[in-house]
Amino acid sequence: MFKNTIIGIFILVLSSVMLSCDGTGNTGNILLEGVISNSSQFGEITVTVLEGNNRLGRTTVSSEGNFGIRFRSSTGVVSLQFESSTFNATRPNIQVVDLSTTNLNITLQLNPTLIIIDRWQVFQDPISLSGSQAIDYNESQAEFNLDGNGGNCMFAGGSTLITYRVKSISIVNCREGVRAQSSGSIVLEADEMIQISGNRDAILALDDAFIGVGQTSNPINNTIVIQSVNQFGINASGNSIVDIDPQNQCSISGGRMAVNVNGGASVDTSTCTLSDA
Repeated sequence: MFKNTIIGIFILVLSSVMLSCDGTGNTGNILLEGVISNSSQFGEITVTVLEGNNRLGRTTVSSEGNFGIRFRSSTGVVSLQFESSTFNATRPNIQVVDLSTTNLNITLQLNPTLIIIDRWQVFQDPISLSGSQAIDYNESQAEFNLDGNGGNCMFAGGSTLITYRVKSISIVNCREGVRAQSSGSIVLEADEMIQISGNRDAILALDDAFIGVGQTSNPINNTIVIQSVNQFGINASGNSIVDIDPQNQCSISGGRMAVNVNGGASVDTSTCTLSDA
């Protein structure tokens, strides 16, 4: 009896490993999900996530047009392939980040064959990088959302570089909002609104760090709101640099003070309105 149980467990674990290796086990820390608005026009649709020629995951679209695939990515760039008896096309260059969910609203078009992304949302878990790691995320359609659920939201230490150039940015419900130290850098740029809020410092720069928050090279209506409930909207010390570059309206507020600068730090708030509690 005991021997049979051990054999059964071994087979179960082996099956799980095999599924994970061939990309069909629906495992990983990245979730790509979506809804196809006109899926009923194409019959049964299969969706495949590809990284180069490697299949990371595959699923069948539900009768309501929904799909979801979990996977791991070594490059951070994947393709989505949609196949049915009447449709076959691939959407390349979809950027993904570990510990995130990408949600796409999609329309499939024939004559010409197109995959149209009507809305692109990213829901990111808190980010903490150190050493020489990097995130370089550039997607003008993406709405970036990070809810810290009361914890720290975004951290860059060492020589880490975190860059997001997207449609909009929402970093909220944080203990500390955006923090960089040592020689770490964080660059957050959006076509539209940027919101950063924390219970403590909304933006904290230490040592030789750099934090830039502002408009993209082609903004639509970029506005910035930086808010701390109990500490500083921006807190900078050492030789750090914080640069705020809005296109339009900008406000920075803090429970203690909007901006606090110590040592040789530099903070440029541009045209932002500063307010203290």
